[in-house]
Amino acid sequence: MIKHMETQDVEALKQEELNDGGSFRKGLTETSRRKSMPGGWPGDICQGIIMAYFLVITVIYPFYAPGGYVRIGEVKYVFFRNVSLVTLAVMAGMIVLSVAVRRDREWIIRNYRRMSVTDWFAYGYFIVVMLSYLCSAYKEDALWGVDGWYMGVITQMILIFLYFLFSRYFHCHIGWIGVWLLAAAGVFLLGICNRYSLYPISMEGRTEIFISTLGNINWFCGYWSVTAPIGITLYWCSDKIWIRILSALYSIIAMLSGLTQGSNSAYVVFMIMLLALFLASLGNRTKTYRFLELGMIFAVSCCLGSLLWSLPELQYNYMPDREDIISYITTALVTEDASLGLGMLVVVSGCSSVLQELEKYKIVQIGDYTKRHPRFKGIVTAAVVTTVCAAVIGLCTYIGALHIDVALQAMKSDDGYKQVFEDDWGNGRGGAWNCGINAYRSMDTLHKIVGVGPDCFADYVYDVPELAERLASQFVNQRLTNAHNEQLTVLVNVGALGWLCYAGIFVSAFVRYMRRADRQPLLYLCAVSILSYTAHNMVSFQQVLNAPFVFIVLGIGERLYRGTAEGISYES
Repeated sequence: MIKHMETQDVEALKQEELNDGGSFRKGLTETSRRKSMPGGWPGDICQGIIMAYFLVITVIYPFYAPGGYVRIGEVKYVFFRNVSLVTLAVMAGMIVLSVAVRRDREWIIRNYRRMSVTDWFAYGYFIVVMLSYLCSAYKEDALWGVDGWYMGVITQMILIFLYFLFSRYFHCHIGWIGVWLLAAAGVFLLGICNRYSLYPISMEGRTEIFISTLGNINWFCGYWSVTAPIGITLYWCSDKIWIRILSALYSIIAMLSGLTQGSNSAYVVFMIMLLALFLASLGNRTKTYRFLELGMIFAVSCCLGSLLWSLPELQYNYMPDREDIISYITTALVTEDASLGLGMLVVVSGCSSVLQELEKYKIVQIGDYTKRHPRFKGIVTAAVVTTVCAAVIGLCTYIGALHIDVALQAMKSDDGYKQVFEDDWGNGRGGAWNCGINAYRSMDTLHKIVGVGPDCFADYVYDVPELAERLASQFVNQRLTNAHNEQLTVLVNVGALGWLCYAGIFVSAFVRYMRRADRQPLLYLCAVSILSYTAHNMVSFQQVLNAPFVFIVLGIGERLYRGTAEGISYES
């Protein structure tokens, strides 16, 4: 009788938590606390397969570059595709074997009965990708993807499968996260060495625009935008001293790598990541001081960059041939003049000391105002986000990068091919964005809904004479394969319906993970990583060195989210 009541209680809690409607009950029974994979040995084997896949993709894949930088995009893609397809085939074989030998179908469907809102968006995106392929006039490229990018149907299917498999079978222990961060730190250290003219690994086809074992700086920064925030956020939210020490070292390496690698999009990640952590720190004394400590770590990273710059044996080898505000910031932060880094360290340290003294004399009590006024945090968050958005739009308008009047006219007019953005802005991104906007506006109704096909951006825009002519004049011999803005590229490739599903995956995951993160701190890692990837790809693109990792993060976050409802305790 007691066991029956406990089972009912746990099932009710699961349903309540998955519907986001109830409060977390801490006194869970042993029945709900035990960690078990459904289906006995088939489930355990599936978990083992996912763990092995995780190690291969997070540890081996980033370093895999047998031909150096020669066709590195293709080499990386083939490795990822083959390992992923073999893993999916083995998983499918386990399902068939389980049904044939045990005649047990329950374990297969158990974890898929309760679909979260993120699950439904992922499932919807999968369906739209299929529809987009069927309606595409460029079937071959839509299936396999364009040469060098390979983001077609096959890759999109693998990404969705990764999300579902990791969300159901991955056991997220802090040790596994540590292994991933250790490998990422190795990638970052290689990048730092390369930027200061040290090459521990010989890479064929080496030039200044290639870095570490990942390819050019945009590809490197795409990988960095997913993995760097994980370790930085781990320092901010962890309570264990050994985790904080190791994550602090990781944060120094990750921040220095971001400062020196050469892509301006890293500063977008820094801004969004630190802004998110600042807002999440409001009203929490421990997290407020951790945020200030991250400011000190950033300053130390700048000073370390200046120190490396000043060593006669080293030579910083990437200074872009253009004068813009970002180039000036990079020069100020990592040149031999360490005054800016030291100044930031003094200011942030001083703020921390003053705040401690104010607390000591009870002049200020962090969190008191938030407790008395629960809406304060939400109001501050809304005000900060609005201010930042307005400032960015205002700055872009002021420097001529964005033409607000043209944008408003374009929304009312039926004739396309207007320049909403300055073509030269953002190293040519303005022209690419104009191309994406006008490409979508030129489509018929069906393709506006389902797109022209996954990874078929280039196929379509070069089939539109006016766009092809403009691109030929701007990019000369270079072929534009995406809009250098993931959201615009997705809109053209899979249409409005696909874009809604794709954006829904990231927005719903971020919101849900942040809401549950106070109960499971590892969810902060997933949420901030997802946000940083999204912010980075507003000026960049989806590729095989960032998309697989962010979908793994999405899956891990979903597993952690479900774990809080099922009573599974993951060490953090």
